[in-house]
Amino acid sequence: MSDQIVETAKPKQVHAIFVGVIDQIAVQRMGNALAVASQQGVQEVHLLFQTAGGMVGDGVCLYNLFRSLPMEIILYNVGTVASIGVIAYLGADQRKTSSGGTFMIHKTTFSPVGATIDRLQSAANAAAIDDQRIESVLHNSITLSEEKWALHKVADLWLSADDAIKAGLAESIADFSPPVGEQIYYVGQT
Repeated sequence: MSDQIVETAKPKQVHAIFVGVIDQIAVQRMGNALAVASQQGVQEVHLLFQTAGGMVGDGVCLYNLFRSLPMEIILYNVGTVASIGVIAYLGADQRKTSSGGTFMIHKTTFSPVGATIDRLQSAANAAAIDDQRIESVLHNSITLSEEKWALHKVADLWLSADDAIKAGLAESIADFSPPVGEQIYYVGQT
């Protein structure tokens, strides 16, 4: 028997899929998966990213997490990245979209059903705070025409893949295409 320790090659890049709502559980799953990747010496994470949005605080958390990691994060929009998902997407080092990918941004929303006047005021105050942090990321990250910013103030603003590239939201048209035989990890909802 040999006393030599045989080291197995650690992957320098991994491919994963996230499909789902951005909430606290999604942030926990993503944080755990990225921590494991970091422990394994992964240098690049290629992540298919599909979301209709979710909770503002959790999307802001993902944005900050992606920006602070010691590895390169490459996100791929292969369908739709919407609402707070756009903010999380903007945290990636590289942002790619398929030619049919779409993006949607809008102001913070909440449901007033069953709310008292005090709860409505509190919700409006919270929405104003959320809008401030969302708008700060958007205005520092993308460039839109005055007409599109005006539409964004009053309605959902949808951007095609080409529009997203012109705005600086996405950097290129590219499909999520892991190499043949590559292990793919799933970090979305189960």
